Amino acid sequence: MEINRSSNSQKDYSISCARFIAMCLIVSCHMMQRDDFSTDIHGAHIGWAFWFNIGVQMFLFISGYLYGKKKKIDILPFYKKSFPKILVDYYVFIIVMLIVIYFSPLLDAGVSGAFRLLTFSGTVPGLNHLWFISTILFCYLLTPVFSEIINAIGARNTCRFWIESIVLLLLVQVVIISFFGSFNAAWINCFVVGMIYCKIEQREKMDRHLFNVVVIVLCLLIIPIQFRIDYWPHRELPAPIASQYGQFTNYGHVCLGIAAVILIRFIFNRFNTKEDRHHLLDWSDKYSYDVYLVHHVFVQSAFGCVEFISNRWVALPLAVILSIICAVLLYQVSYFIRIKLIAVFQLMSKA
Repeated sequence: MEINRSSNSQKDYSISCARFIAMCLIVSCHMMQRDDFSTDIHGAHIGWAFWFNIGVQMFLFISGYLYGKKKKIDILPFYKKSFPKILVDYYVFIIVMLIVIYFSPLLDAGVSGAFRLLTFSGTVPGLNHLWFISTILFCYLLTPVFSEIINAIGARNTCRFWIESIVLLLLVQVVIISFFGSFNAAWINCFVVGMIYCKIEQREKMDRHLFNVVVIVLCLLIIPIQFRIDYWPHRELPAPIASQYGQFTNYGHVCLGIAAVILIRFIFNRFNTKEDRHHLLDWSDKYSYDVYLVHHVFVQSAFGCVEFISNRWVALPLAVILSIICAVLLYQVSYFIRIKLIAVFQLMSKA
């Protein structure tokens, strides 16, 4: 959900388009999840929410890609700029929600639930989507390290570039599983791949074509296998395979999310003829993070519109409208707080 605040003449609107579609996919996913929207095809019961939630992987890949553009990241300035963009909006939202929950009989977070939300150690029913915040913060924490490594890898010749990139991804997988088990290694690697892909774009076209082919091939291999195992009758998987099946499906989602971003950018650049601003995409860049924070309340929590309005054709559009209104309000309040905090810190530094 990284926001590109560069001037419009330099702005890559294909990234903005991919981010907007990712936001739409996530909102749609939670709508489908709420009503168990599914299709029966030749004996297979397919839940579509699972496939629409690749918007999360799209966001991670895009964020990594944008940070991969930076030639050098100074740790303290980077943290001072990046973390407040996530934390201020998050804490404003959480404080408001905890107050609402305290006075409402519809949800019960309790002291332990409030502690989990405030420390990113867990979520509560109705706000389950906030697991993503700890993941993106963890990615931001490691970004300066990843940047140094990937910038060095980007200077290698073709063979060394690919070998060292693969080694890096394997190391991240092992380290996350071994020492940071509360995080999903595939999601962290999705962010890292985004940073690597930025370097691939700066290399020979053959490198980019090779990457695209690899991603497409992996999608074509993983997704049919997953459909066969998840949706059609089958014998139980052998224990060694079953224990690793979750990682298999996670990386299938990563590949699908990456492929979606690449395809959207290709189509956008192929058919976009406008040289001027795209107002909808500018709006999405500005508010997509806040839409992510608030939408779950109106879509899938006990406060969801469908809880009070039985007609889905009325409830779901209303949920989207309320999400947009509250996202704008959240952004404006958080922006005001960020400005005040910056002013306070500047005064303290001068004192």
